[in-house]
Parts: sequence; C-alpha cells; structure tokens
Amino acid sequence: MKKLSLSVSVLFLTAALFSCGKGGNSEYPGFEKIEEGLYINFLSKNESAKAVEVGDIITMDMTYSTEDDSVLFETASNGQPVQMRADTAKYTGDISGAFLMMHEGDSAKLIVSADSFFMNTAGMQELPPFIDSASMLNFTVHISKIQTLEELQAEQSSKNAEMQAAEMQQLSEYLSSEGITASPTASGLIFISKKKGSGKQAEAGQTVKVNYEGMLLDGTYFDTSVEEVAKANGLYNEQRSYEPFEFTLGQGQVIKGWDEGIAMMKVGGKARLIIPSNIAYGANPRPGGPIKPFSTLIFDVELVDIVE
Repeated sequence: MKKLSLSVSVLFLTAALFSCGKGGNSEYPGFEKIEEGLYINFLSKNESAKAVEVGDIITMDMTYSTEDDSVLFETASNGQPVQMRADTAKYTGDISGAFLMMHEGDSAKLIVSADSFFMNTAGMQELPPFIDSASMLNFTVHISKIQTLEELQAEQSSKNAEMQAAEMQQLSEYLSSEGITASPTASGLIFISKKKGSGKQAEAGQTVKVNYEGMLLDGTYFDTSVEEVAKANGLYNEQRSYEPFEFTLGQGQVIKGWDEGIAMMKVGGKARLIIPSNIAYGANPRPGGPIKPFSTLIFDVELVDIVE
C-alpha cells in the first residue's frame, strides 16, 4: 500500500457525529447508502451490545485512505485509538452519521465524500493538493468501547492513580539503587548539588542560560543542549544549534521542576534535578516522544549565565 502522511487532529477531539436516515440502493456494491456522500458496509454487527447514542464517547480503531488506496491515517501506526463524542447532525453526508448506526464491537467499511470530510468534519481551509474534490475516502472502523463522559472520566482517573503509584514505586527503587538520600521539596523535586556556583543567584523574572542533559530513570537520554552528549547518545541533529537554553525563569516557559530547580542555583553551579511527573509533563507529554505519561525525569543542569 502507498502511504501518505496527513495530520487531521480535529478528527480526534472535535469531529461531530451526526444522525441520519437510511437511503436507497447504493452505487457501491455491498454498501448501503445512508445519504448522499455516505455509504456503509458492516463487516460485523453486534446488535445486542450497547448502541451509540448522542453524547457518548466512542473509542475506535480507524484507517482511512484515498480511492487509489493511499493510506492517510491509521491508528495502528499512530499508537492510540480515536476517541470522539457523538453529537447531532450538522450537514448531509458526514461520516459521523454512520457511527450512530453502530454498536460496541461493530466493524464497518465506510465510503465518505472527501470534500465533505476535509472541509466540514476536519475544518480545513482547502483540500490537500493530492485530493480531488469529487473523490471519495475509504474508511475501516471498529468500535471497541462506548462510554458516557462520566464513565470515561472515572476510568481515566483510576488509570492515572495506578500509573502515578507505579511511578512513585519506580522512583523509590531508583533512589535506593543510587543511594540517594536527599529529601524532596514540597513539590516533590529532588535537588542534588554537583557544584556550587560563585556567580549571581538566579531569581524569577531573570533570563537565564542553562546547559542540560535530560534522561529517564532507566538512563535513556531524550534531549540535551550539549553537542558531544547528543552525539554519544544517538540524539545528534545537524540542523540544531547546540548551545545553552535561554528562558525567563519563573514564567512558566519550562516545566515547573525547572523553574523551581534553577531558582536554587547560582551562575556556574551544576546540579541534578530529579523531577516527578506532577511537576514535569504529567499525564500528557508530547505524543510519540520518548517521555511517557507519568514519567519521572532527570536533568543534569549547569547555570551558565544570567542575562542582564
């Protein structure tokens, strides 16, 4: 299969789901015409299971491609399922009309107007250059779960609590194995001074320059401002400029653990910051990156300068 890259983030968070009525015979063999620009072919149907209702949160696996079978998106490679909220109809032929015909556990193939999908559902200003306005898109979807918003929130809260407990256990084991006995601050930051600076004390509102090396608890490097460290750990990017990172301290431009830790240093000082997820990236780090939800981070930092 040919594969193209297309990011339609609106699909995950804001695509509306629409009600619809059944249409007549379809011009696509094996497919039922729901309405103009929208067709469905059930691969499996579980009518005894919970049906999708307006307001439900739907979790599903999804793949969609162009008429010539060029894959535009697939949850298998994206790493997470699509979640959408069922809602009322907004326009004729929206893909979401098909979802209101489905049940938990159902799988189906859908044929959807490309123009309607990109311009209306995805809210794009213009079609991608490789898409003909008269063409159709081919979807394959499997609904794995249907929940109320309250059920989803309760489930996520329980998962978060479990992941936070696991993080704290991993952190405890790391500190024990490394013989670290430094007490955490009220926020949970563990500050370990490596070299006391002799320059000015860093204060909120100042612009500071910091060299850093970022690691996970297992020692995996995920970022650094130091070229030699980047090369040694497979992070080197020739298009990047390796130099001290500059930011305004105490203004929320960096994670909370950095704002707190750098403010404990003087120019010329070096320290290790062990930063639990509650003052790092929490449950929502950058998707697809090496930092997973509820990850404690380690930064070896040097306060290089304070910009006057």
